Amino acid sequence: MKLEIIEKKALKAVVIVLAGIAVIAVGLALWSRYHVFSEQRELELRRAYEEQMAEAMEQELLVEGMSRGVVRATLGPPDSIRGQGELTELWFYSDTMMYEGVWQSRFERGYLTEHKQIQAGVIPPGL
Repeated sequence: MKLEIIEKKALKAVVIVLAGIAVIAVGLALWSRYHVFSEQRELELRRAYEEQMAEAMEQELLVEGMSRGVVRATLGPPDSIRGQGELTELWFYSDTMMYEGVWQSRFERGYLTEHKQIQAGVIPPGL
């Protein structure tokens, strides 16, 4: 029994539509799986970051990426600040519990990017 031309075209159209639906379904399944995986990964990284920050605060240490508020909670208020309210701020500390001598903390866009001891003989503003 031979199929007529119209029946062949109709069958071909049905197969194409079903294949398209299958491709879309597989694509959605893969996308949702990736989305769930990336959310879980992001939560794990956030949890690890929070644990690292909590441990650093307990030991009164500074870690790159801390916000100004976290640094202030860890070491207390700075002795002086240069560039307050700007994109780059420099905070100066002298003789904290964990850091002896004069230290400079550099913040860019509100997050700690550098913490280093100032060389002897350099007096920061306000000290």
